[in-house]
Amino acid sequence: MRTISLLAPARVVITVLSLCLTPFAAAPAVAAPTEVDCTKCHARLVVRMNFVHAPLQRGCPYCHTGIAVARKVPHKKTNAITKGLSAEQPELCYGCHDRREFTKKVVHAAVAMGCTGCHTPHAGNNEKLLIAAVPDLCFNCHDKGEFTKTKKHSPAEAGRCLTCHDPHSSDYPGILVKSPYEICLDCHGPVKKSSHAGGVFGKAGHSLGGERPMKGAGKEPVKDPRRKGRIFSCASCHNPHSSGEIKLFRYPAKTPSQLCSSCHATKAVGSTGGVP
Repeated sequence: MRTISLLAPARVVITVLSLCLTPFAAAPAVAAPTEVDCTKCHARLVVRMNFVHAPLQRGCPYCHTGIAVARKVPHKKTNAITKGLSAEQPELCYGCHDRREFTKKVVHAAVAMGCTGCHTPHAGNNEKLLIAAVPDLCFNCHDKGEFTKTKKHSPAEAGRCLTCHDPHSSDYPGILVKSPYEICLDCHGPVKKSSHAGGVFGKAGHSLGGERPMKGAGKEPVKDPRRKGRIFSCASCHNPHSSGEIKLFRYPAKTPSQLCSSCHATKAVGSTGGVP
């Protein structure tokens, strides 16, 4: 027969009192799921960088899938990084960035290359997380020689491409931030009609705003006779980047009147007969 031993009453009381008087130790914390420290392998993405992409500060899982669980990184080192993204470009980027800024009438060709064609997705030393500073980044696609001729427009010479151009998309030709006329006058101010060919000939002269100058023609834009698909503007006569001619003339000319012959070869200056 099995004997069951019981505590004596006095011992039970002492035991109960000791349990009541002894402070309880804090319950052991339940271990939270361990998150992967991506920087153990990818430290170069963030070390000593001036600018860090906001999603990276929130954690890699903000853009990448399947890496916040347990202890093993579920992606092979040889996999393309895009395979671990929660969405493809540019949809992933549109989770934070306004899609409308990239889908206006004129879209920069670089946008079709993907956001990472110009931006690093993690961290970098250039503003806007660019993979290179402007204008060197732009020269990866645009011919540097077009910007370094003997006569240089000051914004282009200073590498201020974004003063005139939107890097993503625009409602204006040449992905300009404003109409050509407005952009030029931001720096050059209202050009005096008495000192500029744009208005020196009155009704027969060129409107700096690009409207047709002839009386009764309304506000219909004048087409640029030398540049297909463009309207007449300051850039019809002047190269906005650089030129080998005086006054940044677009075509060979030693004087302003010689420039006129680029379009008006058989018409007298001031004629209202139109472009030959």
